[in-house]
Amino acid sequence: MSDESVDVLGEAARWKSRDVRYWAGTWERLSKLIPEFKTAEFRAADDAPSNPYMKTVVRVPLTKAEREIPVGVVSNTYGLAPHKMVVERCLDGVRFAGIDPKPLRCELGLTELGEWMNFRLYFPDKYNHKPNDEQVLNLRLECFNSVDGSSRLVILLGWLRLVCTNGLVIGETKTELREVHNRHLDLNRIPEIVGEALEKVRGDQARMEKWQEVDVETETLKLWVNKDVTGKWGKLAACRTFHICDSGYDVEFADPFAQGEATEKPIKRTQKVPGAPEKAQNLYDVSQALSWVATRRNNPEERLQWQTDIPQLIERFSG
Repeated sequence: MSDESVDVLGEAARWKSRDVRYWAGTWERLSKLIPEFKTAEFRAADDAPSNPYMKTVVRVPLTKAEREIPVGVVSNTYGLAPHKMVVERCLDGVRFAGIDPKPLRCELGLTELGEWMNFRLYFPDKYNHKPNDEQVLNLRLECFNSVDGSSRLVILLGWLRLVCTNGLVIGETKTELREVHNRHLDLNRIPEIVGEALEKVRGDQARMEKWQEVDVETETLKLWVNKDVTGKWGKLAACRTFHICDSGYDVEFADPFAQGEATEKPIKRTQKVPGAPEKAQNLYDVSQALSWVATRRNNPEERLQWQTDIPQLIERFSG
């Protein structure tokens, strides 16, 4: 992929009932797709008094043919976190780690009006992790941000399994800037956060290596799926997880109203899961079955939460 190209991705997502569209390319090219935003007085008409407690967040036109569009209402203590500035601070953290982000593949997800953003950057191959099954995991930085104050700014490092686009977030590299959208806004903390996350990557790899050493038995798997996975994600997700581990195939309910535990539900196969063994041999295989189910969630924020749940679920299995 050349620096001049921007690819439209087929990834489908919805954030708060709004479609999210994704592109891939270098940050230099993708940054041109992001609109700017500003805060303005909240009033019923141009000559009407403004609300002293509220402001509006307004999308600034990208072209001369566009007009300003309000995208949200916020308190007058709100601190705007512009998408481009957030990403630039993330890239500063990457640079401080000795990595040139300019040639790296990036992905950008935006809602139609651009009020919500999902940015991803893929690290060089030397940061890849290769487990025993030889299916490479690519380290990537992800950032989620909204300019209307409806979602927290989240920054994390996660792992993408290339054979099946499974996403996995181990946990220690995830940070939520809870105060980022108030008057204490300080985006200059972001490079330090990225640097600290990179220092924890080896811990992620060590945990995944440990998972490979723990064998899985079918009866133990069933008990864990019916209790822990069902309790966390519901019976359908638990059922899918079990059958991916037990056969390598994803499934759906043949009869959604049938009684019984997740592992007892009548099912029909939907597809062979890329990279999945015919039968899970260890906890790492189980983690990838969970990751497949989590990564298929249509809501990006829910998808992230499910991916973040995976290490906790694995610990319950081994505990």
